[in-house]
Amino acid sequence: MSSPSPSSASRPRFFDAMAKKLCWAKAETIPGRHPERWRKDAAGNVVCKRFCNCNGCLCFEYDHILPFSKGGESVVENCQILQTRVNRFKSDKDDLDNTQLRGYSCDINFTDKELDIIEMAVYGDVVRPGNQCRCRSIDELLGKYKPKDHTAPCKLP
Repeated sequence: MSSPSPSSASRPRFFDAMAKKLCWAKAETIPGRHPERWRKDAAGNVVCKRFCNCNGCLCFEYDHILPFSKGGESVVENCQILQTRVNRFKSDKDDLDNTQLRGYSCDINFTDKELDIIEMAVYGDVVRPGNQCRCRSIDELLGKYKPKDHTAPCKLP
């Protein structure tokens, strides 16, 4: 087995934790949604931070704007979040516009209520302006436990 060449060792293939944090921070926020939980990807798709590196419509990956295979560096300036299926379509292409990226996006527009339900399932609460609530425990529902958390329980279907 040969040792890695100096050029490949100095050019990391993946984004480090700080680059990912800054990449998430520079993505478009979603009005009325917690910015640490929800963002829009470069094609305008809603994605959830907990759904990194999975395949669903709210899942995303960190993408090299200029592909790594074409000399793109793993730095925040060359990073964008993309819905996973869009990133797989983009692959090593660097000449796609947003219309082409949108064309490969999931054809689902989630309502606020649906995003609330997803947020409740993933985080155990909903945090957004005018609607902060938490998930009740079974004992609380049965009247066996009075919660110390005074945040209102969510009223979800």
